[in-house]
Amino acid sequence: MTQQEVRKLRDLLELNGHIDDLARAARLASHGQIDEVVYLLPEGAINALGKYTSGEISARELTEWAEVVHSLDTIGVTEEHEDLLIQLLFEISTPELFYEINAETCSRWIGRLRQAIS
Repeated sequence: MTQQEVRKLRDLLELNGHIDDLARAARLASHGQIDEVVYLLPEGAINALGKYTSGEISARELTEWAEVVHSLDTIGVTEEHEDLLIQLLFEISTPELFYEINAETCSRWIGRLRQAIS
Protein backbone atom coordinates (compact mmCIF):
# COMPACT_ATOMS: atom_id res chain seq x y z
CA MET A 1 0.00 0.00 0.00
CA THR A 2 1.36 3.42 -0.92
CA GLN A 3 1.81 6.28 1.53
CA GLN A 4 -0.95 8.17 -0.30
CA GLU A 5 -3.36 5.25 0.21
CA VAL A 6 -2.40 5.04 3.90
CA ARG A 7 -3.06 8.79 4.19
CA LYS A 8 -6.57 8.26 2.79
CA LEU A 9 -7.26 5.69 5.50
CA ARG A 10 -5.94 8.06 8.17
CA ASP A 11 -8.05 10.90 6.77
CA LEU A 12 -11.11 8.69 7.23
CA LEU A 13 -10.14 7.80 10.81
CA GLU A 14 -9.58 11.49 11.62
CA LEU A 15 -12.63 12.68 9.65
CA ASN A 16 -10.49 15.12 7.66
CA GLY A 17 -13.07 16.03 5.03
CA HIS A 18 -16.60 15.15 3.97
CA ILE A 19 -17.55 11.61 5.02
CA ASP A 20 -18.86 10.54 1.60
CA ASP A 21 -15.57 11.53 -0.07
CA LEU A 22 -13.49 10.01 2.74
CA ALA A 23 -15.40 6.72 2.61
CA ARG A 24 -15.05 6.46 -1.17
CA ALA A 25 -11.32 7.23 -1.05
CA ALA A 26 -10.70 4.77 1.80
CA ARG A 27 -12.57 1.99 0.00
CA LEU A 28 -10.56 2.61 -3.17
CA ALA A 29 -7.30 2.76 -1.21
CA SER A 30 -8.09 -0.56 0.46
CA HIS A 31 -8.98 -2.21 -2.90
CA GLY A 32 -9.56 -5.64 -1.41
CA GLN A 33 -6.50 -5.80 0.82
CA ILE A 34 -6.92 -7.78 4.02
CA ASP A 35 -3.90 -6.63 6.02
CA GLU A 36 -4.43 -4.02 8.73
CA VAL A 37 -2.45 -0.90 7.85
CA VAL A 38 -3.81 1.74 10.24
CA TYR A 39 -5.48 1.44 13.62
CA LEU A 40 -8.37 3.16 15.32
CA LEU A 41 -7.29 4.33 18.76
CA PRO A 42 -9.65 5.41 21.54
CA GLU A 43 -8.49 9.00 20.97
CA GLY A 44 -9.60 8.77 17.33
CA ALA A 45 -13.01 7.51 18.36
CA ILE A 46 -13.30 10.32 20.91
CA ASN A 47 -12.43 12.78 18.12
CA ALA A 48 -15.18 11.40 15.87
CA LEU A 49 -17.78 11.47 18.65
CA GLY A 50 -16.67 14.98 19.56
CA LYS A 51 -17.22 16.13 15.99
CA TYR A 52 -20.82 15.01 16.34
CA THR A 53 -21.38 16.65 19.73
CA SER A 54 -19.87 19.92 18.45
CA GLY A 55 -22.16 19.89 15.41
CA GLU A 56 -19.38 19.40 12.84
CA ILE A 57 -20.98 16.18 11.55
CA SER A 58 -24.49 14.75 11.59
CA ALA A 59 -25.72 11.51 13.12
CA ARG A 60 -25.88 10.00 9.62
CA GLU A 61 -22.25 10.96 9.00
CA LEU A 62 -21.12 9.47 12.32
CA THR A 63 -23.02 6.27 11.54
CA GLU A 64 -21.45 6.09 8.08
CA TRP A 65 -17.98 6.74 9.53
CA ALA A 66 -18.40 3.87 12.00
CA GLU A 67 -19.78 1.58 9.31
CA VAL A 68 -16.88 2.19 6.93
CA VAL A 69 -14.19 1.99 9.64
CA HIS A 70 -15.74 -1.27 10.87
CA SER A 71 -16.00 -2.78 7.39
CA LEU A 72 -12.50 -2.16 6.01
CA ASP A 73 -9.97 -4.92 6.66
CA THR A 74 -7.16 -2.38 6.27
CA ILE A 75 -8.33 -0.59 9.43
CA GLY A 76 -7.77 -2.40 12.70
CA VAL A 77 -8.33 -1.52 16.32
CA THR A 78 -5.75 -1.50 19.07
CA GLU A 79 -5.58 -4.85 20.82
CA GLU A 80 -5.63 -3.26 24.26
CA HIS A 81 -9.01 -1.63 23.58
CA GLU A 82 -10.33 -4.05 20.99
CA ASP A 83 -13.55 -5.09 22.76
CA LEU A 84 -14.55 -1.52 23.57
CA LEU A 85 -13.76 -0.12 20.11
CA ILE A 86 -15.49 -2.97 18.26
CA GLN A 87 -18.56 -2.51 20.47
CA LEU A 88 -18.54 1.24 19.77
CA LEU A 89 -18.25 0.76 16.01
CA PHE A 90 -21.00 -1.86 15.99
CA GLU A 91 -23.41 0.21 18.08
CA ILE A 92 -22.75 3.49 16.28
CA SER A 93 -22.97 1.87 12.84
CA THR A 94 -26.33 0.24 13.68
CA PRO A 95 -28.27 2.73 15.81
CA GLU A 96 -31.53 1.05 14.79
CA LEU A 97 -30.42 -1.97 16.89
CA PHE A 98 -29.04 -0.02 19.85
CA TYR A 99 -29.40 3.66 20.70
CA GLU A 100 -30.32 6.70 18.73
CA ILE A 101 -27.26 8.80 17.92
CA ASN A 102 -27.58 11.89 20.10
CA ALA A 103 -25.46 14.03 22.40
CA GLU A 104 -26.18 11.82 25.42
CA THR A 105 -25.14 8.61 23.65
CA CYS A 106 -21.94 10.22 22.36
CA SER A 107 -21.09 11.76 25.73
CA ARG A 108 -21.53 8.38 27.41
CA TRP A 109 -19.19 6.77 24.87
CA ILE A 110 -16.65 9.56 25.24
CA GLY A 111 -16.65 8.95 29.00
CA ARG A 112 -16.16 5.20 28.57
CA LEU A 113 -13.30 5.73 26.12
CA ARG A 114 -11.58 8.32 28.32
CA GLN A 115 -11.85 6.01 31.29
CA ALA A 116 -10.28 3.20 29.25
CA ILE A 117 -7.20 5.27 28.40
CA SER A 118 -6.67 6.92 31.77
